[in-house]
Amino acid sequence: MIGNEIIHRRNIILFSLIFAFFTIQVTINMVIEGFVSVFPPAFLFITVGILLLMMILKKVNPRVSMYVMIFCTYIYFYFLLTDSPYLVNYLFMWLGLPLSAIYQSYRVVLLAFTGSMIINYYSFFYLHEEIFPNVVKGDFVFLVLFGVFSAAFLLTFIHMTLRLWKETKEANDKLQVIAYHDPLTGAANRILLKKKFDQLKESKVDSIALLFMDMNKFKYINDTYGHDVGDQLLKKVVSRLKGELRESDLLCRLGGDEFVILLANIDLKEFEGITERIQSSMNQPLSINNYTIQVSASIGSSFTTEVSRVDLDTLIKEADERMYREKRKGTRGQAL
Repeated sequence: MIGNEIIHRRNIILFSLIFAFFTIQVTINMVIEGFVSVFPPAFLFITVGILLLMMILKKVNPRVSMYVMIFCTYIYFYFLLTDSPYLVNYLFMWLGLPLSAIYQSYRVVLLAFTGSMIINYYSFFYLHEEIFPNVVKGDFVFLVLFGVFSAAFLLTFIHMTLRLWKETKEANDKLQVIAYHDPLTGAANRILLKKKFDQLKESKVDSIALLFMDMNKFKYINDTYGHDVGDQLLKKVVSRLKGELRESDLLCRLGGDEFVILLANIDLKEFEGITERIQSSMNQPLSINNYTIQVSASIGSSFTTEVSRVDLDTLIKEADERMYREKRKGTRGQAL
């Protein structure tokens, strides 16, 4: 479904086109036939146009404004043909149908089609002598077919356009996943980590914290059970870690068995609590291919409230050094 912001922009485009047509039509009539040619309803439509413009500029329910504009368009053509029943005005009426396709909405096109058919019927049978003096009434069916085929073409065009847009969006989403995520575990990669960090700095968060985690004896697990088991273990580790994090936190796999967790708007006490839960979670064994594997991890962390001064590489370096300090001790703890 098309969002309100897109509908709002298209409301502005359609209103501009209708206003331009209305201005040109009134100006030509005044030049050729004088001021009296400006039929009284023109002043009514100027008032309605001002109200509609206010609705558009104030963004008062863009979807309602869209339907009101389509409805007013055909009301305008009704009065225009009633006062000036000329073939050129009748032909201009048909422009409402393709213009309605600007919204890429089936309902709007069908509404415009209904309006076109009503005005078409009114013009042919009630203004026949003025607009179609040399056309037999049996030819009305061809005008109906013209409207039907035009609407069918527009509906088909909208269907194909929306389908292409959906396929393009899906392809773009897949590319986004490939570009910003680790293909094995689905965790974020370095690119997304840097992008997320820059966004946090720009939004001026109160604090930024980072955890650097390295799996203990992961090479031994790979050598003992095979790389397939090692890959499955990494996937389960990511799943387990995500279960301990907040929705706003970002889990990133730097490579191999190294992970980084980026957190923001967190106080030191809460940060220590999350770190302890992660450490406890990582000490629980994992079951893979009928093997029960005891896992553990060394964790280092960095925390700062001086967000404007810090950079990502510095945070990672500090947390990395603290993590290796723990690993050299041979412990399964964390350094804060």
